[in-house]
Amino acid sequence: MKKKMAIVLSAILACSMGMTAMAAPSPSIQQETVQNVTVNTSVTVTGTPQVSSISSEASAVLAGTTFRNAAGQAVDASSVRVVVAPSDLASMQESAGEIAAAMTTDASTIYNFTGLSSLALTDNTDTLNVLDQVYVGLQDDNGDTVSHNGSVSTTFLLRDILGGETMEEGETIQALYQRADGSWVVLPVVIRNGVVAIALPAFSAPVKVVFLLAKGTPMEDVQVTVRSPQT
Repeated sequence: MKKKMAIVLSAILACSMGMTAMAAPSPSIQQETVQNVTVNTSVTVTGTPQVSSISSEASAVLAGTTFRNAAGQAVDASSVRVVVAPSDLASMQESAGEIAAAMTTDASTIYNFTGLSSLALTDNTDTLNVLDQVYVGLQDDNGDTVSHNGSVSTTFLLRDILGGETMEEGETIQALYQRADGSWVVLPVVIRNGVVAIALPAFSAPVKVVFLLAKGTPMEDVQVTVRSPQT
């Protein structure tokens, strides 16, 4: 399992090298008609947060990434923990509505940080299909919030994200996180051997990450030549 995680994280970090701190709304996100909105009710939306070292086999840090506590003091990476907390069904439903509104109106903005020149956010039936939602944050050894400036990656099991859903041919997983201003960012995702890895750009507080079932080809590898999308 450690080797499998390391391979996936190596690929996702290569993709995150092409991410920028800021981007304009990206036309590379396909203009889609949302025929329906569904929220997966079979996933586990209760339980205690999962805490692991950012240096563990389930996480990785892009070279040059720095960490600071609330006082602005530098925190060594060896003391940083990744905290993944489950969401609840009501929050997932709220996120589904917000993403649908961002796709079809000017209510909010969606940014494409994946490096892909074109991507979809609906599944093969043109449904906005919300599979799962979690909150990802960083803490130090004392449990205090840590911010980062760079890119960190963490992994999930594909079966946990899918719950009772099935990923059909021509479908993949897309991951979005919501910024403090309410806008959404589509993140780099790599799927290999049942493991899903995502790369998160800089954040100063726990962020909401939403997983969608979407049209596309699961990406198992990325090249270090990947760059941020044209905007």
